[in-house]
Amino acid sequence: VQAFLLIFFSELGDRTFFIAALLAARNSGGVIFLGTFGALAVMTVISVVLGRAFHYVDGVLPFSFGGTDFPIDDILAVCLLVYYGVTTLLDAASGDGEKMNEEQEEAELAVSKFSGNGAGLVSVASTLASTFVLVFVAEWGDKSFFSTIALAAASSPPGVIAGSLAGHGVATLIAVLGGSLLGTFLSEKIISYIGGSLFLAFAAVTLVEIATS
Repeated sequence: VQAFLLIFFSELGDRTFFIAALLAARNSGGVIFLGTFGALAVMTVISVVLGRAFHYVDGVLPFSFGGTDFPIDDILAVCLLVYYGVTTLLDAASGDGEKMNEEQEEAELAVSKFSGNGAGLVSVASTLASTFVLVFVAEWGDKSFFSTIALAAASSPPGVIAGSLAGHGVATLIAVLGGSLLGTFLSEKIISYIGGSLFLAFAAVTLVEIATS
């Protein structure tokens, strides 16, 4: 549930969201969905692997102070969640649609270099591959990428993968079906306030789990 909510609200109005929406407007929605979701799925697995690698390193080389072992992986996950929560809320309080506009402009620039179009099996494969590469590159180092690493370091990998994939899937489906209409029904501020609050809430939950374990 944590992974689903964090990823879903992180992806709404994000650069990859607009990339999928723009591509779907001039290509097959099904092909664009498969290419986008495939890239996000691979990115999710990579993020979880990195998160678990950090978790295992912390287990092999624990940090002790005063005879007490501190779960550095969990603590850093809390710090990362707090950072994204605070910055997201600050952006929501100070901005006026600027962030989403920037993301859309970056998406339009990326899509302008898109090579997949036309019809036929070869063209479908080209569109699928181009979408995959475009979204994968755009997603690398994004907020949802590091959020997944943080969750995987402190939580169950299968749960993080399942929740993240579900969040990416729903967000991508919305983008493909009509992401350009998102602003008509839901403002950037609302999305940012919800997302930032969720980051802080799940940071608090993780902190409580550290204290009670």
